[in-house]
Amino acid sequence: MESRRWMVRIGAAVLLLAAVILAVAVPGVGTWIVAAVVAGVASTLGGLVTRSADKALALGRDAVLASAPAAPLAVRAYLARGTLGHIAPVPSGLTELRGSPGWVALGSHAVVSLIVEATVDRAVILTKLEVRVESRAAPPFIDDISLPPPAAPMARRELRTFQVNLSDPTPVLRPNDGVSDFPYTVSHLDPERFLLQVNAGGPGDVVWSVNVHWLCNGRTGVVIADNEGQPFRLVTSERRDL
Repeated sequence: MESRRWMVRIGAAVLLLAAVILAVAVPGVGTWIVAAVVAGVASTLGGLVTRSADKALALGRDAVLASAPAAPLAVRAYLARGTLGHIAPVPSGLTELRGSPGWVALGSHAVVSLIVEATVDRAVILTKLEVRVESRAAPPFIDDISLPPPAAPMARRELRTFQVNLSDPTPVLRPNDGVSDFPYTVSHLDPERFLLQVNAGGPGDVVWSVNVHWLCNGRTGVVIADNEGQPFRLVTSERRDL
């Protein structure tokens, strides 16, 4: 496209040069008029083609972006149970306290529930769940504050339970006894439920999330499962196991 644009510009320049030569070589008002017309045609041609090329490029770019399909999955993740504590400073108001982003899971274990369903009218294959550790640090100071109990987990018979140890260099989710490993298949009428039992593996402050890998209609992709837009966080004290 760029080379074609340069060819048009060169052609317009040649026409403009021809108009100038014509005006100089052949005297007369009529010749100047002809030269002016040729020059105008050259200028208009160059401008029209350039604008057309720019418009075509913009339309092509918009078409590509518009045709990029969204992920065919909806994933909901939440802490199913566990002890919560707040990273200081603690908000003074009850409303601010309940909605504070400073809440973290405390203890050596955490349990995360995942609900995965398809958003398209065809089956979607879940190829794997992948735990992605974003950071590891020493445990910070925690204020232990009681909150209303979290939502009760779903019936265990409806769940696919997996174990993971965050202290491993590359944490891997492993199915419990009697639970099938991946792949799984979901649809908009048949969602899947997973229960992730997370082990800290020792004292520390671990920030992590879960990648849900999918395959559908020849396409592949990843949906991030996290805590309402923020990664999960598990803090394990050195002094005691909460």
